[in-house]
Amino acid sequence: MKEYMKIIDIAKALNLTPDDLKLAYNFWVAEEGFSSMPQKQVTTIDNITTAIDRDESLKFLYKQAQILLGKTLNATDVQILYSFYDDYGFPANVAVMLITHAIAREKRNMKYIEKIAIEWAEKGILTVEDAENHIKKREQLAKRENKIRQALGIERKLTQTEEQFIRSWANEMKVPLELVPIAYERTINGTGKLSCAYMDKIFKNWMTAGIKTAEQLSTHEADYKSKQTAPQNGTSGTVKPSKFNNFAGTSGIDYAAAAKQKMNRG
Repeated sequence: MKEYMKIIDIAKALNLTPDDLKLAYNFWVAEEGFSSMPQKQVTTIDNITTAIDRDESLKFLYKQAQILLGKTLNATDVQILYSFYDDYGFPANVAVMLITHAIAREKRNMKYIEKIAIEWAEKGILTVEDAENHIKKREQLAKRENKIRQALGIERKLTQTEEQFIRSWANEMKVPLELVPIAYERTINGTGKLSCAYMDKIFKNWMTAGIKTAEQLSTHEADYKSKQTAPQNGTSGTVKPSKFNNFAGTSGIDYAAAAKQKMNRG
């Protein structure tokens, strides 16, 4: 059993990411703030090679990594891969699953794969079962994000802002897919272009009103229009402009049918 804490454990205790911990450590070393502290010895390529020769699971990990990545690992790759096992505590089979998952997302750069490893370690994903559950959830979210993207008619690479909005709609807000084409059409009508910020306001209005289906939207807007046009205290009953009207619209269209037709075409 190792006599030192793993980097991920220390980072968790200090409420830092492993990268932030390393930056802070390097800063204080430069300032001689940690000059008297015991330090973990730097793992050299020779030490890693010796460890691989002695450990069958490490041999398996490095062999599979080279096969999956389709290349011979360089010194930096070898050290990063060893950190998955030594610093973050991933069993070899879980590390292989992590690499496979990254490649499925078209990410083959070891530095990027290391970011995924840090994310998994921080979430405590250290077993095959945990990894399978996490990957399944990620795949489900990716499908939802892709369907939203298709409903918006985006075939090019997403901008960073678009990625953030679509991820929020799919993951945090859990926007029903049948509402996406309706919000998109209203955004185009209202702004003349795809505006994620405008669509976001539409979705937030609908979520606040508890609207989860196109049918509920149609009923809600019909009720809203009826209340606004009903004479009250001798008034004329005209519809007053409102924030909800501006974003929701009251056209009387059968949104349930329209949404289904749009999604079927997609």
